[in-house]
Amino acid sequence: MKADRNIRAPVFNIQTYSIHDGPGIRDTVFLKGCPLRCIWCQNPESLSSKPQLMVYSHKCTGCAACVNTCPTGAIKMDRRSGKAMCDRQKCIVCGKCVQHCVSSAREIAGKLMSVDEVLDKVLRDKLFLDESGGGITLSGGEMLYHPEFSAALLAAAHEEGLHTVTESCNFASRDAVDLVYTNVDLAICDIKHMDSETHKKLTGVPNEIILDNIRRIASELHVPLIIRIPVIPNCNDSDENIATTAKFVAQELPEGTQLQLLPYNNLGESKNENLGRIIPFTAHSDDERINQLKVIAESCGISVQIGG
Repeated sequence: MKADRNIRAPVFNIQTYSIHDGPGIRDTVFLKGCPLRCIWCQNPESLSSKPQLMVYSHKCTGCAACVNTCPTGAIKMDRRSGKAMCDRQKCIVCGKCVQHCVSSAREIAGKLMSVDEVLDKVLRDKLFLDESGGGITLSGGEMLYHPEFSAALLAAAHEEGLHTVTESCNFASRDAVDLVYTNVDLAICDIKHMDSETHKKLTGVPNEIILDNIRRIASELHVPLIIRIPVIPNCNDSDENIATTAKFVAQELPEGTQLQLLPYNNLGESKNENLGRIIPFTAHSDDERINQLKVIAESCGISVQIGG
């Protein structure tokens, strides 16, 4: 059955020429909406499935064009800074201020796109993707948050001869997993923490469903896996957690499954500010510590890589 290319989902970015989201050069499609609430989230604009206003105050020139065009009076000029300030309680995310901002200080994150609209953009790069051994990667947010769209996009990508990769936390129903992973060539799966209670404190959800789905993807759906740990200082970077995760990979997943340790970056901090959110979380990865954790994981007899 051919994929339904009219299905739509909210997309907040299509990153071209990516080299960290699977083999070769890839176009990575980021969907909006996620069931987790990781305290360190580096893409906070991906959490809600609804469009959101991003304000880059450092770009604002104080021209006040946005003030004059806002239909709800949500934007005022701040006398001290000379910059436009937004009352997000009044903002209806209509985008009129974005259209009139000459300094690109405003942006709407999230746009409903059909499978065909996404593929039209990706297929412009197909020559480069094919020559590099790359393809399309579906990420988020969480791509399993929109299972019908994700399944249709991946199926359509296969129809166009594209190699497919997914990046997922795998917190979803078995039906969603079965639907989506039918057309996945490589599954990159996050494991935030191996202790379920700690996982819930850090992300808002327990991890049993996640681990069960990872096992199913490997053993029943027979999709090749890469396991990733976003290494967050003072959250999941203990020797015990890394060793337990490595043992899970070694003992419960197919031989040759790679573990990747992703150093934390603080990109999410500035993005939260752009969304008008204050999140009291700061952390900085230490290269020496990441290398120590790599040695611990490798002692379990698996292949370990730092970074994607």
